[in-house]
Amino acid sequence: MSEQNLEQLYYKLSDAIEKLDLDAIWKDFKPLKFALYNDKECFFDGHYIEKTADFCANTAIEFEGEYVAIWNVSEEMDFHVFVSKIVHEMFHAFQETQDWGCFTREMEALYKYQYSAENLSIKLHENELLLELLDEFDEAKYKELMDCRKYRSERFPYEFTYETQVEEIEGTANYVEWKVLEQLDKDKAKKLIEDMQGCMTKPEYFFPIRISSYYTGVLMIKAMSDAGQYTYSKRVSPRVCELLDEMDNVEELPFTDQQGFEAVEKALLLFQSESKEIVEKSVDNKEVVLTGPLDMVSVNIYDARFYQGYITSRFFLMYRENGENKAIHDNYVIKMKDEKTIETVYKWA
Repeated sequence: MSEQNLEQLYYKLSDAIEKLDLDAIWKDFKPLKFALYNDKECFFDGHYIEKTADFCANTAIEFEGEYVAIWNVSEEMDFHVFVSKIVHEMFHAFQETQDWGCFTREMEALYKYQYSAENLSIKLHENELLLELLDEFDEAKYKELMDCRKYRSERFPYEFTYETQVEEIEGTANYVEWKVLEQLDKDKAKKLIEDMQGCMTKPEYFFPIRISSYYTGVLMIKAMSDAGQYTYSKRVSPRVCELLDEMDNVEELPFTDQQGFEAVEKALLLFQSESKEIVEKSVDNKEVVLTGPLDMVSVNIYDARFYQGYITSRFFLMYRENGENKAIHDNYVIKMKDEKTIETVYKWA
């Protein structure tokens, strides 16, 4: 994209965002600064700036003493959808300014989150309930949903906590994205929900687990609101925990779904097999990009995998060398010495 086009796009987006009623979507949420960048340049706050290594992926970063949304302009996108995506990242910056303090330890979770067919088959049932509640609120179905969550929170505490934290961070941002589209283009908003519905009852979308929480977070907010147990001015995860703490222990679930369990188990085995193949093929190919020890900063956590000491990352890897953050851009398989130290980086074969 040319320099002039990047600048024009920035102001076109700015004008559209200024016309949105963000406070109606989430109390006290207002437009925040954002930057657009590509391979060569970066436009921020009315002028071109030097792009640092921190401009990586689509997210929110701390830049020059404040949190700002950033977006890598790499392909054409429907304009209204683009507006909603920028506001999604702005909401992440808003979360930081409001000291939500619930951001997950993503690198730790890659190591510690244990995939369980029991846990995820119950989650699959929860998703079916969430979709039914989206169509029409039903108190009995809502109680069953919360019973399932109570059960999982007690039996899979680390995994449940991680999932709900991602729901809080990404689910709320996805909720805001949805509501922005409702202000701009109701058909696009409807399509966003339809796309979520198409994923939530398919076990393969639990792998990696992080992605599904974008969707469940949106619908949990909707369900809790319809139940009169949530207002759009508070953090989600603490409220979920409060509600679960008020509930009696759930010793046995009111449903059995052997077919769902078997479907999740099959998807899990396939995911593990795919991860093994990606790692072994890339290591055998021996195309070494970096050798450590190097400090790990971040990977593309969206769909990162972990397999026997190796992490996969699509599109980029950020690391620290001699006190400076550096980024490389491709698909990688990373052999880790420990949770914080890179030993070897291979190109994804």
